[in-house]
Amino acid sequence: MKIEIEIDPNLDEPFIIIKTKENSPEIQNLVEKIQVSNTLNKIIALKDEKIYILDFKEIESIYSRQGKIFIRKDNEEYITKNRLYELEEMLQKNYKNFIRISNSEIINFDKVKNLDLNISGTIKINTYDGYTTYVSRRNIKKIKQYLKI
Repeated sequence: MKIEIEIDPNLDEPFIIIKTKENSPEIQNLVEKIQVSNTLNKIIALKDEKIYILDFKEIESIYSRQGKIFIRKDNEEYITKNRLYELEEMLQKNYKNFIRISNSEIINFDKVKNLDLNISGTIKINTYDGYTTYVSRRNIKKIKQYLKI
């Protein structure tokens, strides 16, 4: 198999072409591997009986409520079938700005507008979209280390 890489500064995203004499299981396997690697930074979520593919960078927070896992993005709530710990593991591999702030919530610090430290014993987090949440007492030290304060 020959492999060729062509650099084109005009492209917005990578574009892959596979040239072959005929389709084979080896080619199909290669295509599947490329597709899987392309979805590593995305998550499948549901809303109003529709399936959405959300990019991790756009997610504001991920939290557990009433036994379900919700994703907040642009003041919208989506439901995912993934477990919170699974999402945390995926995010820690690819994005260092997602931090677990409680047993039930992970937040994207790229979406944090400010932190209110005036509340005794906890930290109040406000996002750019107007969402407010709180850091559990157990995770305050981790948040302060992340923020280097």
